[in-house]
Amino acid sequence: MNIFFSIITVTLNSKEGLLKTINSVQSQNYKYFLHIIKDGLSEDGTNKIDFSKYKNINFFESKDKGVYDAMNQAFKFSKNGFIIYLNAEDTFFSKDTLKDLASNIKKNPHYNSYNGGTIQLSINQKNIKRLIGIGKLYKYLPLAQIPHPSFIVKKSILSKLNKPFDSKLKIAADYKQQLNLRKKGLWKNCYLKQVITVMPCGGISTFNKKSILKGLKETFNMSFKKNIFIPIYIIFLKIILNYYSSIKKSKLKFNKL
Repeated sequence: MNIFFSIITVTLNSKEGLLKTINSVQSQNYKYFLHIIKDGLSEDGTNKIDFSKYKNINFFESKDKGVYDAMNQAFKFSKNGFIIYLNAEDTFFSKDTLKDLASNIKKNPHYNSYNGGTIQLSINQKNIKRLIGIGKLYKYLPLAQIPHPSFIVKKSILSKLNKPFDSKLKIAADYKQQLNLRKKGLWKNCYLKQVITVMPCGGISTFNKKSILKGLKETFNMSFKKNIFIPIYIIFLKIILNYYSSIKKSKLKFNKL
């Protein structure tokens, strides 16, 4: 049985970045996927792209209340199988990423979700800043956050949440999703050594120091409701993993597509 992936990309006024992501998906040496692209009524000509020339793409436009609301809307169009959220301008690590991922899932069938690594590039995209998601600390430290572009989860599992993401949050909803999966006893994750995605800095969580601090504040407030000691531990965890992922990049051999 073939592993099927629904790849979800949400975008707003990021036509060039979206085309970069589309080309990466289209170059995959694996055909069992659907690329769902949800545009928030962009004004940069995104809807003028000729999507008909691409294979396995479902494009739609609609108004939304932000990136997480957009992701929730796109989720409704996904098919049974596995979900991957790939942001506009993010790319897969290589042309064999989906093929290798499907192979790894078949070798480790008794899990609800899988994760690999995400390479985070500097703002000028010339240097590797961090390698996130790979290493023993991510696997063994409780509540370690997995980078969501390299977090692959069964649709049937995400469907058991009220919604995949809490759209009231601006930055930390992907982490809250992972905490909710743990809380509901749905966390059965396989930690792979495979690098899956490449992500440039400059997204909503890494745009500048202000956005980073806002993300930490959201995480703190969100986790404080669960236990008074948890937010202190999580902030400490984020600092440790930030340093750890910077060290891990030195062991990475990387050629951009």
